[in-house]
Amino acid sequence: MHTNLSVKNELSKGRLVKINKDVRDIFERDRDRVLHSTAFRKLKDKTQVFMFEKGDYYRNRLTHTLEVAQLARSLSRRLGLNEDLSEVIALSHDLGHTPFGHAGEEIIIQELDEHFNHNVQSFRQVTLLEKKYIDYEGLNLSWETLDGIIKHNGPVLSTNYNFDLSENFNFNLILNPSLEAQVATICDDIAYIAHDFDDALRSKVISIDQIKTLKSFFKISKYEIIDTTYMDIFRNNSTRFLINFLILDVFHQTNKNISHYNINDHLEVVLCNQFLVQFSDESKVLVSELKKFLYDNFYTSDLVTKGKDNAQSIVSFLIKFFMNDEKFLPASWLEKINNDESKKRVIIDYICGMTDQFSINFYNNNV
Repeated sequence: MHTNLSVKNELSKGRLVKINKDVRDIFERDRDRVLHSTAFRKLKDKTQVFMFEKGDYYRNRLTHTLEVAQLARSLSRRLGLNEDLSEVIALSHDLGHTPFGHAGEEIIIQELDEHFNHNVQSFRQVTLLEKKYIDYEGLNLSWETLDGIIKHNGPVLSTNYNFDLSENFNFNLILNPSLEAQVATICDDIAYIAHDFDDALRSKVISIDQIKTLKSFFKISKYEIIDTTYMDIFRNNSTRFLINFLILDVFHQTNKNISHYNINDHLEVVLCNQFLVQFSDESKVLVSELKKFLYDNFYTSDLVTKGKDNAQSIVSFLIKFFMNDEKFLPASWLEKINNDESKKRVIIDYICGMTDQFSINFYNNNV
């Protein structure tokens, strides 16, 4: 247990705008604000992998986010960290995704902003775009939560975006995030690997022969054969095994790293020159193998690629449509435009706020 390394509620740097206290701790309140946000609700209709193949069992951004949050809370508890902080960072990590997930993000980068990043967009969503309070824009989350959202993938060494909200409410981008943020980040990896593997098997995009090429997986899992009579059980067991194995691996490796680097307090965590929450070397081989396997056999499969091409055509249409005539934007968005750069920024923000189905409907009604 590393309670001395956790972020303490009472030592939080607070919020940009002070608010009256209630019975909840500060990160509990952050979590509740995210859960009740518009962007969080919209995740139910944003792509994880499948874009047009709807099914009761396939994951979307919302189910993925809930799975990441559950893993982050569980791992944080075992490590003696602040569970509420890990949970809210996990719940916030995909709020800035475009419709159709990474497929939409690629088109915005190509056609509107080469520096676009969904982590930056998540930050914009919770600090600027959510409209739920009279006294301020955004959700007015705590400094620690925002720092975790910004550094979702580690320290920010290069950016064109200014994250500072005021002279006294700023972020040191080159420092590591908290252990709680590091937990949320690695749980995102674990969740998407295990559950994309599950979706690939469920959709039958992956064949038995392809699965048998996973040497590291079979070595670690002790599977010797795959009985095709019980594929559902194999799929469920595989998913459960991957999650359990990797969570336990991260737990043990993180303890080793903390001991090895002699980390004794929260300041030493953020000053360390690497993430402390990591996979072991053995598991890094497994994770690398699984990511490559999913890329080669699932993400680039005909079924997924066809959906991606269609999705990118829709996002490209939306960009051209609004760039050609911004008057089709709602009045509350139009009033934010005062030059070409602000026009691009408003169009990006507006499109990122769309769900997959809204985008499809808009496309069908205007093409």
